[in-house]
Amino acid sequence: MEWFASLRALLGLDAAVNKGIEGEEAVAAKLAEKGWFRVKGLCLRNLYLPVPEGTAEIDLLYLTRKGIFVIESKNYTGWIFGREDEPEWSVSVYAGRSWLGRTKTETHALYNPIWQNAGHVRALEALVGEEVPLWPVVVFTGRCRLEDVEWDSEDVSVCKLEELPRVLRRTGRKTLSQREVRALYDQLEPYTRASWGQKRAHVRQVRRIEREQARGRLGRCPWCGGALVLRTARQGAYAGRQFYGCSNYPACRYTRDVSSGQ
Repeated sequence: MEWFASLRALLGLDAAVNKGIEGEEAVAAKLAEKGWFRVKGLCLRNLYLPVPEGTAEIDLLYLTRKGIFVIESKNYTGWIFGREDEPEWSVSVYAGRSWLGRTKTETHALYNPIWQNAGHVRALEALVGEEVPLWPVVVFTGRCRLEDVEWDSEDVSVCKLEELPRVLRRTGRKTLSQREVRALYDQLEPYTRASWGQKRAHVRQVRRIEREQARGRLGRCPWCGGALVLRTARQGAYAGRQFYGCSNYPACRYTRDVSSGQ
């Protein structure tokens, strides 16, 4: 596997990214399963779409006669907590027991995946047009449990991997022909063929944005090009916390946390 190690070194990939790749592979395998529950479609992985600041990377697209399912894959272990209106979600993981025998947990922040996927939907819509139905889906793989996850948007779905077939079945209705689905596939497939140089540029872009955010250089939104402004969460577990948000909200839901730059 020397080639994979070289690729990771070239792209600056770490263990967390490798875990993300494993999650994407699990979702792709679920989409490819045969059976009565399957919504027939064509799958594309790792698309690099143009946005004003460079590129946006989409984990998976599933093209069907119902439209395009824009899938954000998250591979975590632990208990997931989060709401659609919060800039950050949290992951609690088991951390052993105290000397009194009590269970200990560690909590880590997770950038709101619904907001993250909203930027991907916008980038995709700019290419295929508003007439193509786009269905954002956040899929959690791994040994995790959606302990307290809430969202209000009717076109958004958040689920575990085993629930994905049910989400595909219940979402939308057939509005596209097979020929239109194939045409969309042919249009978008070239965006999966990013060069190593393009992928490295995307990594540098993300890191640069994080550094600028951490230094207080708000700049422009990487998803839509709008101005970034300092906001304060008004409700939820993060009420009172400040974050950087896009001036085009709610059309664009890009945010970055002030304290971490992420």
